[in-house]
Order: sequence, then structure tokens, then C-alpha cells
Amino acid sequence: MGVVLKIIVILSIIIACCMYLVIVGGNMNKTDEEKELENQEQMKFLKNNCKTKN
Repeated sequence: MGVVLKIIVILSIIIACCMYLVIVGGNMNKTDEEKELENQEQMKFLKNNCKTKN
């Protein structure tokens, strides 16, 4: 049973590393226009969904 657990952990780490590289690579290739649009969308989301304490 220990061998199976080790294999699952190793595969999970490999998958996590690959996902990280895909995300980082996707962000590196964005144009300035895409970055600005994403920033505007994030600000709109935060304004609409975050409540401030008074």
C-alpha cells in the first residue's frame, strides 16, 4: 500500500508542476492590451463583490 501512495504523490507533484508552467507561460505571452483588459475585469469584480466595513 505504501508504494501506491508514493506513486500517487509523485504523480500529483508532476501534474502540479506542469499546471504551474502552463499558467506562467500563458501569462508571459499576454499583450499590454490583454493585461489592461484583465486588470479592468478584476477591478470590476472586486467593486461588485467585495463589501467594505463601515
